[in-house]
Amino acid sequence: MRSILIGIIFLAIVYLFLSFRGWIVRVRSSQTERGGENGRPGKITRCIEILGVKPGASEEEVTQAYRDLAKVWHPDRFADNSRLQKKAEEKLKEVNAAYEYVRSFYKWK
Repeated sequence: MRSILIGIIFLAIVYLFLSFRGWIVRVRSSQTERGGENGRPGKITRCIEILGVKPGASEEEVTQAYRDLAKVWHPDRFADNSRLQKKAEEKLKEVNAAYEYVRSFYKWK
C-alpha cells in the first residue's frame, strides 16, 4: 500500500514538473519575441527597425513606411546595374518579410 502511495506522489510531482515546464517555455518564447531578458532585441523590434518606424506606430504609418521603402529598393530602379539590382532584391525581400511579420504580429487586416 505504501509503495502505491509513493508511486502516485511521484507521478503527481512529474506531472506538475512537466506542466510548469511548458508554462516556462511559453513565457521564455514570448520574452524573446518582444525582446529577451538578455538585452537583445526581439524579432518584432528588429522588424520595426527595418521599416524605420517607432514602436507603437499606427497601421497607416507602418504601411506608408513599407510603401516608401518598396519604392526606394525596387529592383527595377537598378535595371542597368546587375550588382545593385541583386542587392535591392535582397533588401526588398527583407522589407517585405518585416512588413508581413509586423502585420501578423499586430493582427492587422
